[in-house]
Amino acid sequence: MDEIIRKKLFKPYLKLNKQSYGNQRAVTLDCHKLFILHEGNSPTLAYFESAITGRFPDARCQCVDILVSPEISIPEGSALVIIRFISPKWQQHIERYIDRCSRIVYFMDDDLFDPTALSTLPKEYRTKIIRRSAAQHRWITQYCDDIWVSTAFLAKKYSHLNPEMVSAKPSPLLLEKRKPVRIAYHGSSSHREEKYWLRQIVEGVLEACPSASFEIFGEHDIYKYYRDLPRVSVLHPMSWQNYLAYTKTHQLDIGLAPLLDSDFNFARGPVKFYDFVRMGAVGVYSNRAPYKDFIEQNINGILLENVPQRWVDAITLLINKEKKRTELANNAKIYAYSLAN
Repeated sequence: MDEIIRKKLFKPYLKLNKQSYGNQRAVTLDCHKLFILHEGNSPTLAYFESAITGRFPDARCQCVDILVSPEISIPEGSALVIIRFISPKWQQHIERYIDRCSRIVYFMDDDLFDPTALSTLPKEYRTKIIRRSAAQHRWITQYCDDIWVSTAFLAKKYSHLNPEMVSAKPSPLLLEKRKPVRIAYHGSSSHREEKYWLRQIVEGVLEACPSASFEIFGEHDIYKYYRDLPRVSVLHPMSWQNYLAYTKTHQLDIGLAPLLDSDFNFARGPVKFYDFVRMGAVGVYSNRAPYKDFIEQNINGILLENVPQRWVDAITLLINKEKKRTELANNAKIYAYSLAN
């Protein structure tokens, strides 16, 4: 099937019409507005955005996520840089404003022009790339003034298209290393409602604290529910033996133990307290039995009513107060060992 798609839809890139027939626009990169059209957050955008904008020094730059952004108005004299893929819908949109565009550039950082270069990739991924590349092939040759590539290999391979090589230029923020604050909810499958309830809290904390990361146990439905959030890992549930081994070697900063009102939850014990101690974490608990009469507030843990914003605020405070986290976690450890003796 890949071969049929390739033969029917994917002709070799022999030329750019605008370069070949003198129909190209002015070669200057002087423009007042630059649109970088991309699909979602990606390493391509992160590592090359600065290098691309640097080639339009007098332009105001706007990155447009074409997966979520509505069609935009393109002012007279605008330049467009297309990152990797441009959908048929956006192709048509750009055509409506084509006379306003001073320059259209296509940028790629993988070999998306040659289907044979994809032969070693997994079949599903390969077929997707071939289909998407084929769907934009003729449009690129007809409407793009320039091809920009990321490596000398691509520049040499497609030298007949007169490509320009653009090297990655990461911002200092991409090179910074933050000390992460690891937060977890290790509820079993019986805590399905709590996992859904926590979503708004996780989202709020992630937005407020760039150093925060979460892990949560869950099946496929929980993975789908959280997969659009950054810095969230959904782990497959473990047997007790595997979980015990995991938590004995896994360091955690904050452990979450929400309990919603239910007949089943009324009978639970405070076992999550001991799991958090084993991982060196401070616990944040619902102010319900069994934790209400077990945890000393702000001594060996944090007790909260089930009000999402209170959880966001308390977790955010703990993230920003390392000394406080350490003190509470140490007190919890001392208390746990006193109960064990």
